Amino acid sequence: MKTDVSTENLKKGAYWTIILVGAVFSLIYFRSFLEPIVLALLVWYLIRTTRKYIAKLTIGGRSLPQWLQRVVAFLLTVSFIYGVYQIISVNISLITANSDSYDKNLRLFLAQMREFTGRYDFIPNIEDAIQSIDYQSILSKIFNSLSVALGNFALVIVYVVFFLIEENYLDQKLKNMFRKEGSRENVAVIFDRISNSINKYFTVKTEVSLLTGTISYLLLLALGVDFPVLWAFIIFVLNFIPYLGSLVATLLPAIFSIFQFASFWPFLYVFLIIEAVQIFVGNYVEPKLMGRTLNLSPLVVLIALSFWGSIWGILGMILSVPVISVIVIVSAQFKSTRGLAVLLSENGNLSNIEQPDDEV
Repeated sequence: MKTDVSTENLKKGAYWTIILVGAVFSLIYFRSFLEPIVLALLVWYLIRTTRKYIAKLTIGGRSLPQWLQRVVAFLLTVSFIYGVYQIISVNISLITANSDSYDKNLRLFLAQMREFTGRYDFIPNIEDAIQSIDYQSILSKIFNSLSVALGNFALVIVYVVFFLIEENYLDQKLKNMFRKEGSRENVAVIFDRISNSINKYFTVKTEVSLLTGTISYLLLLALGVDFPVLWAFIIFVLNFIPYLGSLVATLLPAIFSIFQFASFWPFLYVFLIIEAVQIFVGNYVEPKLMGRTLNLSPLVVLIALSFWGSIWGILGMILSVPVISVIVIVSAQFKSTRGLAVLLSENGNLSNIEQPDDEV
């Protein structure tokens, strides 16, 4: 009897291993195909959220028709994305146009550092440390990721349109897939929990990132750093990446200040001031807004961040937390996978997400 149980467990382990390897292979091999679809899902979700606010508007005491709500939300979202694309393009063009001036300032700064470190032998060679930073590679990867994401704009919009059309038939499809009333209700509950969790995460992250970006823009503008709009937008985007994103977002305008001012002190001022904003918003504002909604282990988040970042770059890092959140919510609904949900959670308490019944 024990042998049968072991054999069954080995079969299950083999099945899950094959599924996991197949999923990772598909994510890597079909990345160029899947990325526009994932971006379209994010845009569709943004349109859906925008439509909820539009639905609250009334004209003559009556709400707008649903089809008009969708059209208005679609146009507003697409216009916003296109506006962001234009802002990024203009700022990158300006940086490229002034590259000779920035290169001259960097050489001047390195000459000052060479003289400074030569005077004090016990101070590490700052010039070598700065030259070891591949800032061009860092900026190139960030700008390339943004360019690729926005470069597939037309394809993404096509997918979004079809997602909006498919949305009309989603409820009917769920009814046909799960004919038993109890099963259909349980699936609907799971979808609601996933939707509420992701909506809460992205809503709070957007609000927090927008607050951080706005404050950073005002401070960079006051400090006289060039292209504050671009740096504020990069700070806004990178704040969706846990842990690492806020540090990189702080370093980029600080490093750029060296190119602009040819001095170490602006780098220090910019870094400390923007980092102070990051710490205050991240440690005091965000926890109050986010609460304990996600209940994810910090170690799991870090591992997921590394994994998704290695296969999908910045987009993968942004998606890492929502993906893990979905896995935890779905795993908590079944006896066979509940242990996985406990392992991925922060404190092992799943009372707020698991079904009252043992199985769906």
